[in-house]
Amino acid sequence: MIIPLLIVFGTLYLTVVVLLVAGVALAGRRDRPDPAVRPFVSVVIPARNEEATIEACLESVRDQSYPSNLFEVILVDDNSTDRSGAIAADQASKVLNMRVIVPRESSHLTGRSNALAQGIDVSRGEVIMMTDADCVVPPTWVEHTARRFREGVGVVGGMTVQRSTSALDGMQSLDWTFLLGIATATVGLRLPLSIIGNNFSISRKAYDDVGGFRSIKNSVTEDFQLFKSVVNTGRWAYAFMLDPATTNVTRPCPTVVEIIEQKHRWGRGGLDLNWLGYTLVVTAFMTHALIVLGLLASDGRALGWLGIKAAADLAFVALVAKRVGRLDDLRSFIWFELYYLLYVVLMPLRVFFVRKVVWKGRAYAE
Repeated sequence: MIIPLLIVFGTLYLTVVVLLVAGVALAGRRDRPDPAVRPFVSVVIPARNEEATIEACLESVRDQSYPSNLFEVILVDDNSTDRSGAIAADQASKVLNMRVIVPRESSHLTGRSNALAQGIDVSRGEVIMMTDADCVVPPTWVEHTARRFREGVGVVGGMTVQRSTSALDGMQSLDWTFLLGIATATVGLRLPLSIIGNNFSISRKAYDDVGGFRSIKNSVTEDFQLFKSVVNTGRWAYAFMLDPATTNVTRPCPTVVEIIEQKHRWGRGGLDLNWLGYTLVVTAFMTHALIVLGLLASDGRALGWLGIKAAADLAFVALVAKRVGRLDDLRSFIWFELYYLLYVVLMPLRVFFVRKVVWKGRAYAE
């Protein structure tokens, strides 16, 4: 019974990959930056205990190709207990368009969403760009993202990859490339699923239209909720950038335990995916679970399907990696594929049965 089911779900999985490849191509055609668009931009960065990375982040945001009189940087020190606030204040003292604020307690919002909401409250931008204090952005990030905000565009997502100095780092970078490639493809197919909050931009008009963070479901994936809120109005266009000029780089999780916590947080926050999201999750889960069961039963046909699936995964992730100039990460593909096989089977069990989420030293019950 395992192999007949594997043939059904494996074929469906391959069909999905073909559609995703087509979606990436469509997203590229529909992503039309306009150099004539030059809005005033507010870059809002929440930071909680990021003393090891915050200086590099702020230096990268400061050194942009976009005119300094057309953007501001607002660092929100989210109750850090380390030197993050002091480092940020020192950086801000040297730059006219940068400032640091400390958020007040909120009766509705918590953590990152509260920090972002209060940062946006004091911002002046027509476009609000968000990243995290553990990210380094390219010098063209503000300029080339701003170009996407033609009249009527509400939200724009971008890629984030990891610094890769080991097989574990490269595996994580490919994982993000794969997942954000799916996000890109679904935008191209006009069935958008999500974005990532450390490279997420929104127009002021769209933000105000949906009431901002204070009007959405309180979640550990507040970026997903805000994106979904804007898209679901049907009043705003959206885009996803596969562009080295707008691709951010972040610190990979140093341990497997941190990877599990990160994925658990994403999974809990994404439980209210739309029908397409659940179709993709179920298809991937069943395909991988049946391959594992077939391998445990020593059925050579399962090994053949594993090879076919791996080839499809490689074709898709290589397409996305090439678009953002990260083909070197493919050296970790075998490790990624082994990780992906186990992760897709085991993580849903944790997501559905473990409600408590730990992130940045805070516990949430989603």
